[in-house]
Order: sequence, then structure tokens, then C-alpha cells
Amino acid sequence: MPVTEKVPFALDIEDGWPQVATEHVWCEREGDTYTLKNVPFFIPGLALGDVFRAERDPGNDCIFEFEVLQPSGHSVVWVMNNDDLDFSQARKQLAELGCESESFPQFSMFSVDVPAGVGCAEINAMVDSLEKNGFALAFPVWRHDPVA
Repeated sequence: MPVTEKVPFALDIEDGWPQVATEHVWCEREGDTYTLKNVPFFIPGLALGDVFRAERDPGNDCIFEFEVLQPSGHSVVWVMNNDDLDFSQARKQLAELGCESESFPQFSMFSVDVPAGVGCAEINAMVDSLEKNGFALAFPVWRHDPVA
């Protein structure tokens, strides 16, 4: 029977980023197989709904490495709001496209889940708009076909 729990991931810090060493994400676990239940802020390579295998480190209980067994088809966009811009309208437009987002106010950051069913043209237009308006973006997982 699967168990839902917060799972700690050890993060690689490069040039002082991220400013945290661990990110905890909600997962459903069955043995050493997990399903990610929320969109991460600092874990590249994992998207909402991905099924992955990992072993926790016996010393600190963190996951250092994982293997995605079943990609969900979701993409992830990290939005950095370093200039204190108003993200509320963009967030509303993303929600209208079916993209949920989570905020991390301490780092002026948003993590956006882009479900598989969201059209690539719509999300590309939204991404272009965000960049044009001064938001810094990263794409730690991009699974949307650019031709779709």
C-alpha cells in the first residue's frame, strides 16, 4: 500500500544557489518507488506525476540520486522574480491554461507545473511574455514538443 510523505532531496549548490541544501517534496512511496505529488523548486529532472526510483542515504535520509521510471509528460518552469515585479496577472493566465504554480516568497520564486495537455504554442507565448516583462526563467524539465 502506497504511503504519502515528505521526501528530502539533497541539493547541489553552485555559486551559492540554491541557498538551501535540502528540498522536501510530497511523494507517494511504495518501497523504493516514488510518485512526485508537487512541483519542485530546486530539483532538476523531476516533474509533477513522475514515477522514480531512489534510495535514501542511511546517514541523513536524503535522496542524492534518482532514476525516472515513468515520466509524467509534465514540464516545469521556474520563474525568478528578482525585480519585485507583479506576477499575479501572469499567474492567473497560467492557471487559465491549466498550469498550477507554487510560490517561494523567501527567494522571490515561483515553480510552475505545465501539464502534458497544455498546448506548446500557448505555453511558449506565455514564456515569451514573462521574459519580455523581465522575469528570469529556467526550464529544469521540458517535455513539451516544440512542434505541437
